[in-house]
Amino acid sequence: MENRWLLSPSRRLTEAERKLVWKKPITHIESEAERRICSEVKRNWERGEMKITNILLEGDAGSGKTQLAKALSADFGLPYTKVTCFADMDKSDVLGAILPVLSEDGGEDGNKDGNVEYRYYPSEIVRAYENGWLLEIQEPTVIRDAAVLMALNSALEPDGSINLPTRIVHRHPDFIAIITTNRGYNGCRPLNEALRDRVQHTEKMDLPPVEVMIERAAAKTGCHDLDVLRTFAQTIVLLDQTAKANAIKGVAGMRSYFFWVDAVLQGADTIESLYHKVIYKITTDPAEIILLEQALSQQELLAALEDVARHRGGESDGDVLELRADGTFETELSTPDTNTPLAVALRKSPDSEGHSTRSSETTTATQSKDTGEDGTPMYHDLQPEDQAKLEEEKRTFRKHLNQQAREAVKGSAHEKVGMIVHRPEATPAHREEYQQIVSTLMPVIRELTRKTEPLLEHEVSLEFSPNRVYGTRFHAEKVASPDYRHFSKKQPPTEEPSLAVALRIDQSASMNAFGRLEAAKQAAVAVYEFCESCGIPVLIYGDTADRSPKEKMSLYSYIDWEERGLNDKYALMAIQSISNNRDGMALRILAEKLAKAPQMTKLLISLSDGQPKAMPDYTGSAAMDDMKQVIRDYSRQGILFLAAAIGQDKETICEIYGQDRFIDITDLGQLPARLVQMIAKYL
Repeated sequence: MENRWLLSPSRRLTEAERKLVWKKPITHIESEAERRICSEVKRNWERGEMKITNILLEGDAGSGKTQLAKALSADFGLPYTKVTCFADMDKSDVLGAILPVLSEDGGEDGNKDGNVEYRYYPSEIVRAYENGWLLEIQEPTVIRDAAVLMALNSALEPDGSINLPTRIVHRHPDFIAIITTNRGYNGCRPLNEALRDRVQHTEKMDLPPVEVMIERAAAKTGCHDLDVLRTFAQTIVLLDQTAKANAIKGVAGMRSYFFWVDAVLQGADTIESLYHKVIYKITTDPAEIILLEQALSQQELLAALEDVARHRGGESDGDVLELRADGTFETELSTPDTNTPLAVALRKSPDSEGHSTRSSETTTATQSKDTGEDGTPMYHDLQPEDQAKLEEEKRTFRKHLNQQAREAVKGSAHEKVGMIVHRPEATPAHREEYQQIVSTLMPVIRELTRKTEPLLEHEVSLEFSPNRVYGTRFHAEKVASPDYRHFSKKQPPTEEPSLAVALRIDQSASMNAFGRLEAAKQAAVAVYEFCESCGIPVLIYGDTADRSPKEKMSLYSYIDWEERGLNDKYALMAIQSISNNRDGMALRILAEKLAKAPQMTKLLISLSDGQPKAMPDYTGSAAMDDMKQVIRDYSRQGILFLAAAIGQDKETICEIYGQDRFIDITDLGQLPARLVQMIAKYL
């Protein structure tokens, strides 16, 4: 059958090039994305500046990006090659390198009497670029040196060229670049804007529809039991969605699906192979596995899989699927109350009575990290002059925060809303309450910190590493040296986990119901202690609206990274439910503070039990649209939003933030550990 997508029918490939053209196996199923790309490229192939030669495939692992790139090689009739990027990649890996080579008449004694030549060896990128091949550039987002990506920019121009040490190479008219990259994985960075702009066609690679998954699995594995294939496909889809919704970094993809089906087809136990082929590829963390098991159980897919196992003649081990409630973070944090009624909608009135959190004028002590023999904290009195100086610093900082917050909302719908930023202070009762909570949470925090510490290790190196056989900088003074180490190679930039976290806590009146306020306090303590132990800059703010006719918006700054010496962690126990909530304004203020932080990754977690509502008309679609606009505006500036929903309006919160930014906290006992786990995943 004639290939209708062939781009250059008159071109004659060499024998070596013909071997590089991918051959589609009989199990290959043509996808909609493949047909769409082929159609677009073929339609524009002879249109000069409108020619499509740079394509981006972005999606999760196992979504078929590399398979699609290879299929395009077969469709277009072009030799296929690839380059896999890595963190320490530099320009020599893009352009090629000049290496020393001993001449053939160097003699038996090696380089003692032989003549040394320097020869240029082109990279795979240059070979594909010059000869007109289809090149897959895998994972350019992991490259730490921005200059390397910039080297690709000019090459990807329609009439681009590459300056080599020996000559200038111009782009072959048949050269096609396929950039394949994952979404938001550890070590990945946002794709360079200039590079992304040079892409003429992009495909968002997700799991295909269930029917397509079934068709591909049948072709790959030879399994034709449609009920089994459909049940397995639905399981894969649900696990993938659950992992994303709970910030679990693993992925359930097509590879997992194929190998699971094949294992069962060869006689493996359905349930046991589910763990080894799918679940353990997503995560091996016990708490996260329980979340996946619960999702399968709630959707009745566990029962369906057990039916499959019975029908195939194998009984599954019921113990494997037992939901392990004991020994997990959830039960360590709190014991679920089976008598707790379901959440109900609470009406928030504009005249809800609030309780002001005033700074104590009689406080004469400051906390110390020292503790007594019984574990209770010890306090030391300050001298009067030191106390006066401390109070002045607090007033100055509070004034600064008020000015900063008002500046953040200028030009927005909240510009004229009366607002005050408070800095609550702790009482002895708050200190006792904090110690009780932290004593319960510390085993969890220490364990997560222990797992995180390896991610925080880094090495500081010089800009260039000298005495290299090849590299990017030639040192003439080294030519006399007999070891041929005449080059230096640029070291990658210092790599430090760069994360800043902001936790926003909804202090509306409905937070007082069903233990939500206590859960919020526990979450705040867990986030603070974990970030402190890992050296992560953290903001913890609360907010409420309509506290008084003049104070329409109230912000409570509990922890702020600008003046860490003025933070009082025990003040987190002053979190209380007050009145309404003006979510969009609080998000804008915290997002603006995050945007100015120097860290690479900036995470804003919103902890809320309900949808926005404030007087006189901040409610319904208008309030939701305001929040969505804030999320859009600051997402473009690199802010990552996560909404932890703990109340009755979860569907509305999910609609506002989007499924990928939404975490459903059904069991409040899970909240502290879940938030800390999510933060750890962004390191």
